[in-house]
Amino acid sequence: MIWINLGIIVLAIIGLVIYGLSLYKKKISKDVTVMKQLLERFSIRQQTLQTGIDHTTSRIDQIKGNIDHLVAEGKRVEQGGRQLIAEGQRLKTEVEHTAGLKPF
Repeated sequence: MIWINLGIIVLAIIGLVIYGLSLYKKKISKDVTVMKQLLERFSIRQQTLQTGIDHTTSRIDQIKGNIDHLVAEGKRVEQGGRQLIAEGQRLKTEVEHTAGLKPF
């Protein structure tokens, strides 16, 4: 008689464990579904941010190239200005010599 009672108790415990595991599995499956949705949203946001970062980086590189070009043009213009000043001074002295204001 005691063995029958112990058998019933063991089967009841096993049944409760199986029932608890099935409930836990249902809850976990909902949590896993929510987690998958969150991961998908996160990956979409990450891709959006990466696209923005790539665009910003390319714009920065483009602006840097423009600045480098402007600096090079500025140096070229500065050099041209120096040449113009030198030529202007040479022309001035030549005009002065030609006009007789300054002896050769």
